[in-house]
Amino acid sequence: MKKTKYIVTLAVFALLIFGFAAAQLILPDKDKSFTERRELAQAPSVTAKALFNREFSDDLEEYLLDQFPLREDFRLVNSAFRLYALRQKDTNGIWIRDGVVYKNETATNENQIAYAAKLYNSVIETYLDGCNVYYTVVPDKSYFVRDSGYPHIDYDKLFDIMKQGVDGAEYIDILDTLSVDKYYRTDTHWKQPDLFDTVKRLGDAMGVGEYLTSESDYTAHTLTPFHGVYIQQAALPVSSDDLVYLTSEQTDSAAVSGPMYKYDTVYTPELFDGMDGYDVFLGGTQPIIEIECPNARTDRELYIFRDSFGSSIAPLFTGAYSKITVIDLRYVASAYLSNYVTFTPGSDVLFLNSTLVLNTAMIMR
Repeated sequence: MKKTKYIVTLAVFALLIFGFAAAQLILPDKDKSFTERRELAQAPSVTAKALFNREFSDDLEEYLLDQFPLREDFRLVNSAFRLYALRQKDTNGIWIRDGVVYKNETATNENQIAYAAKLYNSVIETYLDGCNVYYTVVPDKSYFVRDSGYPHIDYDKLFDIMKQGVDGAEYIDILDTLSVDKYYRTDTHWKQPDLFDTVKRLGDAMGVGEYLTSESDYTAHTLTPFHGVYIQQAALPVSSDDLVYLTSEQTDSAAVSGPMYKYDTVYTPELFDGMDGYDVFLGGTQPIIEIECPNARTDRELYIFRDSFGSSIAPLFTGAYSKITVIDLRYVASAYLSNYVTFTPGSDVLFLNSTLVLNTAMIMR
């Protein structure tokens, strides 16, 4: 009986080992991991020289790990085991509360935040003479669950540094227009259909609130399933979101262009199944985008200095501005702006960045 047990155990073990090995040989290699948003390692070239090279063995190890059969399923089981069996509070710094996924942000980088304020001032002084300049700060959704006991940055300190450091721009407070349910459960970003209060707050402060396209004039379009970045980073067992984008007469007629922009509309639903579904809004990360709005109710211009949060809110201003220029200082250095953008005196300018970017502001230039 004992001998039979050993034979069965050995047979099962051998089946698993050789089965996975055979599967790795038979199954085609994958180019990308959409859950991790990265390229997967491919088989290294085998040459006589490479076989005696340490770099070859490292490349081979990386390839075998990336192309391991059922790799995504094992990642999911590992995360679930840590959270629910071992009762860890988080996995890879990511945690769940009431079905919403958050990420720990522990360090408050005061130097980085002060750098952001100085960068704003430099842009204002260099380019924005005669413009109406405003700034706001988009809170990470963990701002709304600061009593959770999980690490988060000192939001009060961040807001204080920005308010004391930024000169020549009026601060627009949007905190009370937002709440955790206005963000995707599985992602960092806010939901476009829930931004009308925020857009109205910004529009009123800039003097165009009455010209904004009303909520009733938009049509909602749903794309599903949307697997946010937090699910992808931690392989968490959480149900997906729906991504909803809004169209109107103003957004449909808008003409979009830019030095690196490949599309001619404000929405690119064909990108939903790519590495990041949020790229539906303004084609994802872009250095500069110009949006011409022929059906706007004014002839005013708006310049938005933004991060990815600006991608979904910018189209909601197409009813109030005849032209919107969207600039991301993470991808174009402020010193070279005059090569691409001409700032019209009398225009409105809005600096709109999230606390996540401000806390790592040296990624902007």
